Amino acid sequence: MKDLQFANTISALRKRKGITQDQVAAYVGVSKAAVSKWETGLSYPDILLLPKLATYYNLSIDELLGYKPQMTKEDIQKLYVELSQEFAIKPFDEIYERIQFIIDEYYSCFPLLMQMAVLLLNYQPMAGEKQQDVMNKAIELCHRIEENSEDLRLVRQAGSLEANCQLVMQNPERVLELLGNDVEPYIGNEILVAHAFQLLQKPEKAKETLQVSMFQYVIGLLAIAPNYLMMHSDQPEQFQEIVKRIEDLIDTFDVKNLNFNSSLVFYLITAQGYMMQQNDDKATEMIQKYVEVCKMIKFPITLHGDSFFDLIDEWLARELDLGSNATRDEQTIKTSLITSITNNPIFKPLLERTDVKSMLSNLQHKLGCD
Repeated sequence: MKDLQFANTISALRKRKGITQDQVAAYVGVSKAAVSKWETGLSYPDILLLPKLATYYNLSIDELLGYKPQMTKEDIQKLYVELSQEFAIKPFDEIYERIQFIIDEYYSCFPLLMQMAVLLLNYQPMAGEKQQDVMNKAIELCHRIEENSEDLRLVRQAGSLEANCQLVMQNPERVLELLGNDVEPYIGNEILVAHAFQLLQKPEKAKETLQVSMFQYVIGLLAIAPNYLMMHSDQPEQFQEIVKRIEDLIDTFDVKNLNFNSSLVFYLITAQGYMMQQNDDKATEMIQKYVEVCKMIKFPITLHGDSFFDLIDEWLARELDLGSNATRDEQTIKTSLITSITNNPIFKPLLERTDVKSMLSNLQHKLGCD
């Protein structure tokens, strides 16, 4: 395939230039027969001739050979979606082999390596006996980015992703090595940036800056809350106060519609906490809220703003590496919405309750997972 691609390329270049094989041969210093073999895919030029041939056609050697060491953000997004969908219908080993081939092909495209590491982390539970190898591969990609990329933002993301992988692999010491032991003081740079845009007579950009910041802080608080909540599972009064405040936040900012996953994680963790307190009724109440949010999900899933956060859609598409796309395929998401309850041992006593059975049955039907 590569030979034919090169043959077609140099043949097309010669014809576009309106010259003969004799003229190419004379310039490069070979026979006409040699040029003919190149154009029919029977042979390649000697490697020492490539610079001269590329110069003749005013191309780089990479362009002449059809090699593209980098992928665009749009191409990376499309590839990620394609691979995530294939995980739902093809054997894991087959997709993993393809991912490794892509990594080898674009080993210097660090944004691509980052998304392949994210993809491997998201789908490693499906790897079976290869789970350890998959996690090590994701960490290897993070190391390559950290050691070679000049994009400081990408380097920070790689460090965070590696910490995530290390946490999954039960290596807390490595997590602290990567992220440190202390929380840095809040600086508030986004406020300064917004003021700067105002001075430049760009009020809409100033509004977007502050709105995006508020959005991220709301979602960030909801990401922290479940872990903080579980640390108080043995203190019912404090536990209930945290639940109340986070539910108020969810309602105030309509998080169920704005970012449903944040709500789902919170309700699921809250239900687990109530089970640890042997409060089955409250746990069932949280599962009911979880199910209600699941039923509100609109597929295909995209990240989006709402009437309050009405300036974040463009930012999401522009700044997030995967744009507004979901990080996993639709079928895997739907299945996980069910198994997050049915496969969790702590909920086993609830699965015999008629009301819980009915809720899960209705959810399976709604999602098409009967």
